Amino acid sequence: MKKGTALIAMLLAAALMLSGCNLIGYDSELDGAQVVARVNDTELTKAEWQAYRDYLVGYMQDYYLQYFGISIPMTEEDVAAYGETALEQMIETVVIEEKLAELGFDPLGEEDAAEVESYADDMIEFYKLMVRYQNYPDLETVEEEVERLAAEAEATPAEATPDEAADVPADETEADAAADEQAAAEDDEPKATITNAQLDEMLTNDLNAMGMTREYFVQNQTATVQNQLLYDYVTADVTVSDDEVKAEFDSRVASQQQTYDETPTAYASAESNGTTLYYTPAGYRGVKNLLIGISEEKQAEIDELNGTITTAQTALDDAQTQLDELSAEDTSAYDEEAKAAYDEQVAALNETIAQSQTTVDETQAQLDAVMEEAFAEILPTAEEVLSKAQAGENFDDLIATYGTDTGMATEPNKSRGYLVCEGLTIYEQSFRDAAMALTQVGEISGLVKTSYGYHILQYATDVPSGPVEYTEEIQESIRTDLLTTAKDAAYDAAITQWVSEADVETFPKVME
Repeated sequence: MKKGTALIAMLLAAALMLSGCNLIGYDSELDGAQVVARVNDTELTKAEWQAYRDYLVGYMQDYYLQYFGISIPMTEEDVAAYGETALEQMIETVVIEEKLAELGFDPLGEEDAAEVESYADDMIEFYKLMVRYQNYPDLETVEEEVERLAAEAEATPAEATPDEAADVPADETEADAAADEQAAAEDDEPKATITNAQLDEMLTNDLNAMGMTREYFVQNQTATVQNQLLYDYVTADVTVSDDEVKAEFDSRVASQQQTYDETPTAYASAESNGTTLYYTPAGYRGVKNLLIGISEEKQAEIDELNGTITTAQTALDDAQTQLDELSAEDTSAYDEEAKAAYDEQVAALNETIAQSQTTVDETQAQLDAVMEEAFAEILPTAEEVLSKAQAGENFDDLIATYGTDTGMATEPNKSRGYLVCEGLTIYEQSFRDAAMALTQVGEISGLVKTSYGYHILQYATDVPSGPVEYTEEIQESIRTDLLTTAKDAAYDAAITQWVSEADVETFPKVME
């Protein structure tokens, strides 16, 4: 070989080495087949890993968009983090699948497998029903039409008797009979063209198009049953002692004591939110509420007027905000056209403010008049009921007969009354002040006016402070919580151990 030719060959070889990827091209199938991890004898490919990573990314984006209305852009760092999570979960899945086989949970036993098949059949039928009413709400099959016509024929009224027919003019009877025969013929003429079997095929195809195949439900339910079998196997010996339950109770009491002694009003809010309570702060009383409420008709008028005021006030506030922003602008450098546009915008906002203020003032006047009428309507009844209460009639019976507060019909309010303490803001101030002004249990208030109507209050009881009683119900509730936590921890620990014991090899370079 000539010296020059040899040099060219060497340079070409170097170029090929440096730019080989561009010259050879990219094979996506070959790239996707690369192994990103090996778990014992199972290989996880790059394509599988990328698909699962992208699923996690998309799921999180959809979640925030659906529940928070936020569109989340994903950076390269975010995608890389989801990639790590995806690989960890895929490795864990392989380890669990192998453990299921080792313990005899894969395949499922005959009984469990039969229940899975039955579940899949039920789900398919359920979703077929949903799809039918959504996609084919007016469709009637041939078989359904036959049944309907037969049922209608049986329900058709008997023909008129000879005496009844004699009372009708002959020409009228003949005309009516002809019209009835024609209508009956039209109604009885079959219109359906789809059989039950054809409809079933259509529904099946619609479900399949959405990915809801029978196999889908079988696979999902099989995985659910297998995971539960594995969970039960791992956590079979997990228990919680009585001492642990009592310690947890004491801990919850101490936590709530610190919170509610510092902020007593938080206690009533916690109860209304359904929080399980273990400690009651001092200063609470139970107050029963006999409400003579505003009529539904007047309340509807009040709500409508309040809505009008809210809308007008919002428009006024928005316009005022824009006007304040415009007023802060330096218009000295504006040319004639820009200044004219500015002045026009200011004028429009001032007009909006004036119109909105007029609406607020006029509607408020209407609201005041309606409110006055509403209270005048119920005042005689409220005074009558107050007289009965002050005369010693049973307060609970009066609530049942005259009261319109539905909250007093359920426990614990029915027996104890509403929780009230100093500084509590969940009630209107007039209600709270009147409730706290009562000096002894059993005392009845006068008429207390709120936006709901007239109230008559009874100081029903003092609520004992301190820890709640350590009942069997509370013990079992705490035991259930602790047992669930302990079992979950044991299960997670078992999976972590299995993964650590597996022969796992990852190839980070392939995932770059």
